[in-house]
Amino acid sequence: MVAHAQMSTTSYCTRYNDFAQLRGTTSESTIDDGLLRHANDGTSNIVVLDTTCIGSQVDYKYYIKMANLHNKEHKSYKVKDESGKTAIVASTQCGLVFNHTGNDYWAITAHCSNSAPYDDALDVRSMTIELNHVVGGKWSTVASTQLVNEVNVDEGYNYICVQLAGHTIKVLAGKTNLNEVMSHDLTQDEIESIERHPHVKVGYIVGPGALTSIERAVLTVSTSDLSPTHSPITTQWTREALDRHFETSKNPFEGYWVYLDRDMEDTWLKMGGRYTIALVETSTGYDVIYIDGAQVKKSQWQAGMKKAEMKKTIFTDNFTGTWIDATFQPIDEDVYVTFESGVILTFKFPVYKSQMRFSKVL
Repeated sequence: MVAHAQMSTTSYCTRYNDFAQLRGTTSESTIDDGLLRHANDGTSNIVVLDTTCIGSQVDYKYYIKMANLHNKEHKSYKVKDESGKTAIVASTQCGLVFNHTGNDYWAITAHCSNSAPYDDALDVRSMTIELNHVVGGKWSTVASTQLVNEVNVDEGYNYICVQLAGHTIKVLAGKTNLNEVMSHDLTQDEIESIERHPHVKVGYIVGPGALTSIERAVLTVSTSDLSPTHSPITTQWTREALDRHFETSKNPFEGYWVYLDRDMEDTWLKMGGRYTIALVETSTGYDVIYIDGAQVKKSQWQAGMKKAEMKKTIFTDNFTGTWIDATFQPIDEDVYVTFESGVILTFKFPVYKSQMRFSKVL
């Protein structure tokens, strides 16, 4: 469980270590021994967003337990720009991203440095934690602080946390505990720039030359404020209505289908559940209706919601598809759906090197 200090008294939904929702955009993002790792060999920051959307006017808490494996004392790291020109980074940074609206975002970053690198008697190594605001690509530091004893100043793990309470941003950090290190009251302009957008997202940031290792990612937000962004997934279908419809259906593909097996690249996709679904014919193909079996966001998935859509192609028993993932986000990049012998239904996700099969309930 996660403490909800100074947040409104309501029920909360906490997602813990759910790296399936932190989808890296490059091959450098990997999951190894339960750790999410991401290297940045370029000269620009890399931002990776969680797919969950949060209402822009609600309170939430997000923290990451992460280490920067390129944070050795007195060591520099090589990076290359798009032209292949090499540069050296002496103090790499990483951290978390929040209130991301599509163009603008906030970031809490951490980097380490030495006060007197060539004087062993006076030298002190510290971590600088900054609260940054990025608007139109322009980066500005709103607040900063230096920590020495409260954090790991080498390649060890630290907690970095943001807590949104009303119009106040609180930054917490520490190597073993979350301690408040700074806060910022949003200005009216900052409030309005966020509230112009219905939803915000959180994620992590990897600075040039950094190599991050994330052990834990936790998002805590009111369950009533978790907002699916896909166009309405509610339908008129109930289990009883489906039963009545299937009793008179002459379409052999209509009916209930149950999870059979999967061939999945876990770096990119993870199982959201062993679903039971129903296929209902439409003028353009089929609607796939969720019945049961969700494991991720189980309480939010209700029988009768739309789980996928299948659109006809010129090829018999072959369709293009849109799959609604466990966090209510659409996956529609080259999704293909096929029937085999009328009793096997296969959803193929070649971009993610994965597929899932269902068998017909006869």
